[in-house]
Amino acid sequence: MQNDKIGFYTGTDNGSLIVDQRGDARPDKQYKTSTVPAVMGYHDILWAGVRKIDNSGAFLLTAGLAGDPNMNEKYETTYVWHIITSTHVYTAILPNFAPDSNFAAKGWYFAVYNNTREKYIVPMTRISDMPKDRVEFPLEASLIGNPQSFHYWVSVHVRVDAQNLDKPPDYLMDYAP
Repeated sequence: MQNDKIGFYTGTDNGSLIVDQRGDARPDKQYKTSTVPAVMGYHDILWAGVRKIDNSGAFLLTAGLAGDPNMNEKYETTYVWHIITSTHVYTAILPNFAPDSNFAAKGWYFAVYNNTREKYIVPMTRISDMPKDRVEFPLEASLIGNPQSFHYWVSVHVRVDAQNLDKPPDYLMDYAP
């Protein structure tokens, strides 16, 4: 992946922002399934950003959306920050299980996975609802090694299969950049 094709957080006070095209979300099947989710505004990433939260020791991960992510229907919709530091690859995962879904879990969760070491740093943990136009969460910098800078991109996925939870989601809906 080329550096000009992904976001780059440089450690500046302004943070980093990547912009994505409105209306480009579409269900791209990743696994065999006959159920195709409808594209909703909360699947469409408009922009994504990372900034340091003052002196809190956390990064604020934000993805602006074309719809309210709290209105998720029927399935699991997952927002993923792919983070590449100088020494590791991490995945910050924010799944939302719709209240009318067949999943046992309901609502918002957060997890951090260290892809390099193949282990969860933060297991699935229940969190509160999101703002109406974005997905946003503070990520403690220490969880990803306190990097001064890193590359990142954001993606949105949908899982329609509530039975086979040990595989990645069924559809890639959008990504930024």
